[in-house]
Amino acid sequence: MTLWTTLVTVAVGAFLGSGAAFAANLLAARIQARGTEESALNELVHEIHFRRVLRRRVPRESPRAEAIDPAWERSRHSIASLRGEIRSARRATVPRSRALPTLDGMTLACNTFLDDSEADPALYELHLMQLQARLNASVRVLARGYDGVDDLEPGNAVLGPTIDDLVVPGASLG
Repeated sequence: MTLWTTLVTVAVGAFLGSGAAFAANLLAARIQARGTEESALNELVHEIHFRRVLRRRVPRESPRAEAIDPAWERSRHSIASLRGEIRSARRATVPRSRALPTLDGMTLACNTFLDDSEADPALYELHLMQLQARLNASVRVLARGYDGVDDLEPGNAVLGPTIDDLVVPGASLG
């Protein structure tokens, strides 16, 4: 073998080796980004699941809710906070993620609730149930699209049973 043949062989081998290392690194970064996205989406679904304000209920009219119903303000605060959680999940997605339209729909549903419940406070529970239905549909879309995202109904989380004989510290046992 001549010197030139050896030099070309070494150069081509180095080029192909570095190209393969670059491609492997790119693939690993993409897999990690997808895992981060899936984890953020699953965390969002769990956060929605634990929002008690989204629990199914029979809506009732609440005249002057903004003035005399403390649940009106708590529900608005909770949904505004949830909108921030959706924003955080959006930041964890990869560019052009297939989850973005669903996350946009969730944000729009939260905005619609906030607008409607402010415009007509007496019907805020009806607006909450509409929001719950919209979020439930969005959660189902995410769960179908990602293996690592659970299909959990918004507001449907429950605590396990308590210990029956538990005594409050400092209380009389007598």
